[in-house]
Amino acid sequence: MSSIELMKKKTILHILLIFAVSAGLLFITQSWFMSLGIMMIILLIDAYLKQYDNKRRQEWLRKHRKEMEEAQQEEEEKD
Repeated sequence: MSSIELMKKKTILHILLIFAVSAGLLFITQSWFMSLGIMMIILLIDAYLKQYDNKRRQEWLRKHRKEMEEAQQEEEEKD
């Protein structure tokens, strides 16, 4: 399975999840505006969590790359 197909499936699942949550909120609250407000808050939190995750992942990759480069340099110096 290619990465493009995987991304399409993730996107479709994400859209279905949003639809299911919004339908559930509408059923629970019985108010379109309250459901809309809650969904906006949920999407805002989701966006912030994605930013935080990407930031942490980039820091981890940067640290790991630095450690790998240092290990390679040590191996080259030993040879």
